[in-house]
Amino acid sequence: MKLKLLAIVALAAVGIGAAFVATGGLPASAASTTQFLTGAVATGDVTNDVAATGTVAATASYSLAFGAPNHLAGAAATSSGGASTTWAVTDLKVKVGDTVKKGAVVAKASTIDLERQLADATSALGSAKIQQTIATETLAAATTTDATRQAQMALYNADTQVSNARKARTDLINEIKLATLIAPVDGLATAVNIVPGLEAPSGDAIVVDAKTFQVTADVVETDLASMAVGQPASVSIGAVHAVVTGKVAAIAPTTTGSTTGGVVSYAVTVSIQNPPATVRVGMTANVTITIDSATNVLTVPAAALRGTTGAYTVLILGADGTPTAQPVQVGLVTNTTAEVKSGLTAGQQVVTGINTPQTGTAGTTTGAGGLGGGFGGGVFPGGGGTRRGTGN
Repeated sequence: MKLKLLAIVALAAVGIGAAFVATGGLPASAASTTQFLTGAVATGDVTNDVAATGTVAATASYSLAFGAPNHLAGAAATSSGGASTTWAVTDLKVKVGDTVKKGAVVAKASTIDLERQLADATSALGSAKIQQTIATETLAAATTTDATRQAQMALYNADTQVSNARKARTDLINEIKLATLIAPVDGLATAVNIVPGLEAPSGDAIVVDAKTFQVTADVVETDLASMAVGQPASVSIGAVHAVVTGKVAAIAPTTTGSTTGGVVSYAVTVSIQNPPATVRVGMTANVTITIDSATNVLTVPAAALRGTTGAYTVLILGADGTPTAQPVQVGLVTNTTAEVKSGLTAGQQVVTGINTPQTGTAGTTTGAGGLGGGFGGGVFPGGGGTRRGTGN
């Protein structure tokens, strides 16, 4: 009987001791077996970025063809010449890969036949004007109604002849101008399809790419709502070991039609600013677009946040190793870093996780979801994400 009584007393003592520990009754030295992972409160930048990969392309590519105005490559050209017009190349000043300046002459074709036609057109216009003068004088001399009517009709016909002759002559003058190909922009000759002494093809004679570049990359639909034209970007071109700045130039209004794991993507175009001379069309580029940022602000690791938007706290590790909850007001929060607007000062240490004593492995939070229901298990559960929010 005494043995049973002693056992009951012992169990009661153990229970009371456990309750005492659970309520924080042990001194700090007794709790020191828990190893906390910490991060510093520091001044820095918080950025929310979207990353994608694309290919370098010229911002514009122009087709130059004899007898037609310069036009964007791939667009239909409007020729000024007739179906029988041929263009014998007399001069070629560029080859593939050459740099060209805007307004520079890059090729010429013979205009001998056109100049002959222009001389004929000039004569025809002179004759039409003479006929117009005669018709005008005849109308002025008419004395009867019938004669007046006949003279008026003759003058109308003469006016039409003058108008047609003048147009024919103007068209030939403009066509002669189109026998000289002029670079529309500062750029690079990427195709040359003509040879001096031979007739030019009916299509493009020379193609000039602009020296300005852009990258078009597919961005998943979940990131699209936070993006806007004009946002800054960083463009890394591995082939030439270059990192340059850029800006979002365009966002496609419709999907690209491509999906990855069921996620729809949209084409986003980023213009490249001040690219090095070694950059070429077709190179692979990694684009990082900054969709939100806070610079020179107080920051903590996002893993330190507990709670939800509007009610965040952190655990401050005291000098005795004991964590204390502290409400904080936050701004921009990313998967890695959070902006702190109030509640902390630079240099403080905040708890980001614990080492699990059973395994000796570190447990860390996975995002701004907080420390969940406590330290059990050695991992701080929480959700990731990027957002702006405030709360105490």
